[in-house]
Amino acid sequence: MSDGELSDTNFDDYSPPVLPDGVRKEVISEADDKKSKKPRPGDEVTIDYSGVLASSGIEFESLHSRDAPFTFTLGQDEVIKGWDLGVATMKKGERAKFTLEPEFAYGEEGRPPTVPPNATVIFTIELVSWVKKEDLFGDKSVIKSLLEEGTGYEHPKKGKEVRMSIKAVAESGAVLNERSGADYVLGSDELGSLGKAVDKALRGMLKGERCSLKCAKGCVQQEEVTVDLNLEEIYDVEDVSWAKDSSVMKKRLREGEGHQRPQDSCRVEIVVESVTDKAGNACPGFSGPKQVRFLSGNGDVCDALESAVSHMRKGERAAITSVASKAISASLGLAEVTGDAVVFTVEVVDFSTMPNQHNLHEEDKVTLATRQKEVGAQLYKKQRFELALEKYKKVVEGLHDTNKWSDECKQEAKELKRAAKLNQAACYLKMGNLASTLSTCNEIIREEPHNVKALFRRAKAHHGRSEFVEALRDLEKTLEYDPENAEAKALLPHVKKAKKLADKESQDTFSKMCQGFGKLGSGKENHKPPPNEKPVEPPKEKPEEVAVTFRMRDPEVGEDEQLLVVGAPEVLGAWDQTKSVELQLLPPVFAPPTGSGRAPKVEKIWEATVDIPQSEGRAEYRYLVRGPNGDRLEPGTHAVHLAGMGGSRQRCTDFWKNA
Repeated sequence: MSDGELSDTNFDDYSPPVLPDGVRKEVISEADDKKSKKPRPGDEVTIDYSGVLASSGIEFESLHSRDAPFTFTLGQDEVIKGWDLGVATMKKGERAKFTLEPEFAYGEEGRPPTVPPNATVIFTIELVSWVKKEDLFGDKSVIKSLLEEGTGYEHPKKGKEVRMSIKAVAESGAVLNERSGADYVLGSDELGSLGKAVDKALRGMLKGERCSLKCAKGCVQQEEVTVDLNLEEIYDVEDVSWAKDSSVMKKRLREGEGHQRPQDSCRVEIVVESVTDKAGNACPGFSGPKQVRFLSGNGDVCDALESAVSHMRKGERAAITSVASKAISASLGLAEVTGDAVVFTVEVVDFSTMPNQHNLHEEDKVTLATRQKEVGAQLYKKQRFELALEKYKKVVEGLHDTNKWSDECKQEAKELKRAAKLNQAACYLKMGNLASTLSTCNEIIREEPHNVKALFRRAKAHHGRSEFVEALRDLEKTLEYDPENAEAKALLPHVKKAKKLADKESQDTFSKMCQGFGKLGSGKENHKPPPNEKPVEPPKEKPEEVAVTFRMRDPEVGEDEQLLVVGAPEVLGAWDQTKSVELQLLPPVFAPPTGSGRAPKVEKIWEATVDIPQSEGRAEYRYLVRGPNGDRLEPGTHAVHLAGMGGSRQRCTDFWKNA
């Protein structure tokens, strides 16, 4: 078995060669399934046939003269050339008549005594069945035979988790490996010497497909090995945490129905089948299975279930792995959770459908946003900051387009949006996301420069980032507009003290640098003894990944919209827009007013950094804007070259491409 793997073959794109003039085909009856595929060279075909001489019509051979159906390998010169060419154009169940000139039949010698020299013959052939075969590595070390076709279009890739059944039997009859319904990660070393052949086969299989692998001597063992393989499920593992920090991961165990998912505030019914640690041990306190009914997004269940169920469909079954802090649920008997992670096995039984928010009347939208804001406040008091943040985001999303509203509703919507954004900043502060705090406060201050709450929260974010000059400036403005602000008064001395210490450290560092410069050339330099010789270390293996920073300048992104990047690499979603990577809006860079005194235009810059394997070579990508009305994909395509760049950083500064 060679070390270099061949690329996976797309059998759907295969077309047999056009028949030459010496082979004429006449279809007697079409295949039962006109959409069925045709065999290709290397496949094992079984036919029913009869042959007559074109000159006399005398039958010289038929399948009835044989004891068993005739089977041969297509394209391997096991039969006359006309058969290899003709059968390749047929589908299962098709019957056809082939007229073969001598050079495609038995040639100048014929086949005495039944076929004379230079004879034209006519064969009536029915393709009874065929088994698709594939030389996985191109060296005949592993031959894959398709036993049952799968469904869908997804092929598992390296690192993907699947459920499969496998039985490997040596030529001597010894069973080397047998598992039923076992979970397996492609690329792991779990299968030992079988791993390379099994991984290669799985990468070309569809869900539900069954196949047999014939491994030559020396490939797996010193004898021939046959592997029966059944791909039962391809697990879809998704990061469903709100912050996309992998704190809540969903592994789909069974697909759901349709495309709808639970919306905010809808009634949801789930069954929590089990709650375990990562080793599969039951968590103390839970007694199940347990049926749970709750209003989505209202905090009735733990954060892990809230975030995961919103990504599930009716009838879907999933394993939800969560950090312990997001799995605490008194209603499930999990008032205290020990260990690093908790695994919930959950099925979504049913959920109610909500009216499309975009179709609501403006008064109803204001009422809904008010209720969402109130629920967000309750969640904030309970220190459910991430869930409260999601509520406040929905307030802003639901009030994004108010141009045609009445003046009264416009004003109410404006006040609700301002309050929701201020509360978003408060949530970000509690979560320690200082960059998002700054970004949110900057949005508010651009519209309302005297907003005291936004100024104070931005000051706290600057303080947390050790940006003491900026923090001091914002606190002074806060007290200028609200001299009695107790929180600002309390924080101000701490910021001044921290700034003073930072200034002193900078001065000390500068003084030491100057002292060092003064000693140069005076002979007073510190002469250190020569370092001890250290053994030469072997060269370190060069990293495989490239840290790529995607930066988009001044895209047309609304207040209620988000910028994302999607591309060919798997870490960019493999062109699946649902798995695209979010970019963050950076805080604006301060620019002094122009000579006219007019403030310069504020440039919006979005940025995200992703580690991409250098093996991707030339990686193409696009940006997309996601909002309440769906995704808006960039028409043009960008590209970044990664080959040979492992361990380095690359920055892609882009503008929106319209073509």
